[in-house]
Amino acid sequence: MSAQSEKSHMGTRDIVLAGILLAAGAVIRMFFPKLPVTPNFIIAMYCLVILLVRPRVMEALAIGIVAAILSQLTSGSPVPFLNFISEPVGALVCYLLVRPKYRLSIGSYSLKPAFATLLSTLASGSVFVLILSIVLMSKGKDAKYIMIATVVVPTALANTVITQLAFEPLRRVLRIKDKDAQ
Repeated sequence: MSAQSEKSHMGTRDIVLAGILLAAGAVIRMFFPKLPVTPNFIIAMYCLVILLVRPRVMEALAIGIVAAILSQLTSGSPVPFLNFISEPVGALVCYLLVRPKYRLSIGSYSLKPAFATLLSTLASGSVFVLILSIVLMSKGKDAKYIMIATVVVPTALANTVITQLAFEPLRRVLRIKDKDAQ
């Protein structure tokens, strides 16, 4: 990270970190057992990237597109390419929640990672399910709105826990300054 308070673009270190975290999320997603509540590790990782790197809006959208490509490779969706809409939406929501400087904490423990990840996963998952439902209904099949409650919400909660637990140790190991501290 550069020492500048406002950087003009993601540096090499930021891009490498994004690549490593997104790749790790894809690998974990491929090999993680399918449970009733399975985290979406790719979403959790792009939220971590956005929280740690604080990219510009176009960079956050690019992170969402890379996440969509990785999601497409690991998705079992009956409708291909929905991730190319849902993941950039999730990344943009995360960007909008992370970019402004504000404290959301209990004492010195930041809850911003949990807040941003929860809402980003809900946005991404809801967009995915709503478009999937529209496509399925147009083909005369049953809509899957119930998936928002049975899949999206539990996934969002799981992602929230993963990101919250990983954020502070990663921030410290990578020696990234708390960008919300005054």
